[in-house]
Amino acid sequence: MVSVCSTCRGLQKHLHGLDGTQEAESESLLWLNTSLPKLRASSGACRACALLLNGILLHHDRFTSVNEESMRVTAESFTSKSGRNIQDHLSVELRWQESDDHDCQDEEHEHTTGHADLKLEFFTDGDGQSPFSAIGRGRQTSESPLQNTGLATARGLIKNCLESHATCSRRGKPTTLPKRVLDLLTGDDPKSMKLHESEYIHDERRYEHGEYVALCHVWGLAKGIPKTTLETLQSYKKSIPWSTLPRAYQEAVFFTRALGFRWLFIDSLCLIQDDTQETLEDSLNMDGIFGNAFLTIAATSASDSSSQPLFPSKTQPYKIQVTDNKGSLHKINVREQPSHYSFKAPFDGNVHMNEWELPFNTSEEANQHTPLLIRAWPYTERLLSPRVLHFTKSEMILECREGHQCECGRIDDPTYDSRPTDSFKKEFGRIIAETNSVPQINGNGNPGHTRSDSITMQVASINLTNGAHQDLLRKREETLQLWSYIITEYTARNLTYDSDRLIAIASIAKALSPTMQSGYIAGQWTFSTLGLLWYPNDSMRCRRPKLSSGHNVPSWSWASVEGSPIFFDNASAMDLACRASFGPKGKRASAWSPVLGEPVELSGAMAADVVFRTSPSSSSQPAYSLARNSMTVDFTPDIEPPRGDDALQDGETLVCVLVSMTFRSSIVGIVLKPTSPGSTTYRRVGRFECYECTPEGVDQEMSEDAEALFEHWFPEIQDMTQLDNCPQRTFTVI
Repeated sequence: MVSVCSTCRGLQKHLHGLDGTQEAESESLLWLNTSLPKLRASSGACRACALLLNGILLHHDRFTSVNEESMRVTAESFTSKSGRNIQDHLSVELRWQESDDHDCQDEEHEHTTGHADLKLEFFTDGDGQSPFSAIGRGRQTSESPLQNTGLATARGLIKNCLESHATCSRRGKPTTLPKRVLDLLTGDDPKSMKLHESEYIHDERRYEHGEYVALCHVWGLAKGIPKTTLETLQSYKKSIPWSTLPRAYQEAVFFTRALGFRWLFIDSLCLIQDDTQETLEDSLNMDGIFGNAFLTIAATSASDSSSQPLFPSKTQPYKIQVTDNKGSLHKINVREQPSHYSFKAPFDGNVHMNEWELPFNTSEEANQHTPLLIRAWPYTERLLSPRVLHFTKSEMILECREGHQCECGRIDDPTYDSRPTDSFKKEFGRIIAETNSVPQINGNGNPGHTRSDSITMQVASINLTNGAHQDLLRKREETLQLWSYIITEYTARNLTYDSDRLIAIASIAKALSPTMQSGYIAGQWTFSTLGLLWYPNDSMRCRRPKLSSGHNVPSWSWASVEGSPIFFDNASAMDLACRASFGPKGKRASAWSPVLGEPVELSGAMAADVVFRTSPSSSSQPAYSLARNSMTVDFTPDIEPPRGDDALQDGETLVCVLVSMTFRSSIVGIVLKPTSPGSTTYRRVGRFECYECTPEGVDQEMSEDAEALFEHWFPEIQDMTQLDNCPQRTFTVI
């Protein structure tokens, strides 16, 4: 009779499953599922349990304040499947957070669902010799990207993308250089470099061809960031002193050279920082700069590239010495598994992005070691770049238009990590690839680049078949939905200057404009009135942007609010005959004004004067409502509490314009405030959503369904199917 440790089965594969509990078709072998105190108890008589306990306690700093009685430990290895290269490490997971399943009484299943609080891997080096057959060879991560192993790994990730991903390929098309790039091959000195001004080919309206690398980074305080100015431009074209470059820039130069590239784009050196007009023009052309880069290298772990390196130092695995049955010594590596940071969701499950809770993953824990991922400018640069190589404290991660790769090989494999991976870039890349695959006609009748207004005119002049027209509308609606997700993610990220909010997103809009077939003004696609139904996730954190004199963001734009992620309602179950007219007459369908916004004319059949009410609530802030004809509905202003230009007084008259009914059986609309008493121009002060309405002076329990609002607020409208024929009220919104 074989004596087997009841806790871990000795981590021996030939002893696993003797109790008949293991599923034969499972992709993994479960070795233990126990509490930390029980593992401690069994470690005295079992070498395998002692090894696991030792490895866990080496990471005790991760759970110093946790009661060990509440900690659950599981360990599993992975089984081979045909056509798959399985990894041989042993995965150990610890969970100590409260379980959501309070009805579960089975100790063996308590705390074993959901993502682990700490994941460790036990593995061997070299030949994989181990006294425990459940522990095999692991994947080593490179110590430095500039060492031979690091460079080989980076090249391998890039090669796999080039050879396997059609969406990431340029299909042999040459790329053009930005207006200025750094020339890294100016002589034999590896530290010599200069600023290169690219030759402009007037006949072809482009700069010279060339493959280049771009740097994505966080400026931080920018005190040590070298900048090209009108004063330094000429001297930098001759030589840029190596001593003026921070370490992150120097490492970017070395890495670019090591990959075999001559040209490198770094924003602070390649854009003239004190030429306001040129900087604005170049900032609006980031789709050309980052979109054409062969590779973008990202200082993902640096919050300030003037003082922190591009390549962060990595924590090396612990090595634990163990003996086998014969007394021979072996070394087992133990390290925390790469978390993949906020590239992965904070929840398990394979669901479509339409069902994700947004923003995707902005938790402090997921982003504490990747400050670049919570910045707005880098977010747009990452979306635009065909591929981004992230340097993190655990490993290199390649993010491209078809997914993610990493040194540990698990980021996109649900066998090892069932959490969804961020796929907004993938969806963005698919749309761009589909757009680029359709020949475009320029003014000379030749294939080439066209402006969105020209495209709109072409579409308007073509007699599309019904099928083609429906396909165009479907693609536009898909793209609009993706755009709304991108804005939610984008507004959840930080900017140093409020005035950059519309500038930094403009290149994303430009890349999507051929699919949208629409004008674009101050963040709003002019074909979509529903796009005006944006709302902040948390109005109590919101404020109006701080802008320089003469710069104004219209109140109808989502960019007029800072401090909270912005959400949208793009689906309508019933149109309530509300229409918005953007920009100058005659050019509304093709207007392109990404930064400046003009007044919008908002017309609606269901527009009513309402009275703003405040009342005490259980929270520190009062409750707000809108009343008309003795019927009230709850209301949340864009800025809470209302202040400044958004200040509202109890009893003040506002205007509510109903826009649509949602599939949630609610009514949504926009709430406007006159800019001054008796004025004919208005400011948006909030979005209105009615799930139920309540007669004034009656308890909440007596509320009626949302549709009752129609007869109470608009008794004159008898036929909802004839709204387009009803009298319209028009408002100018600034």
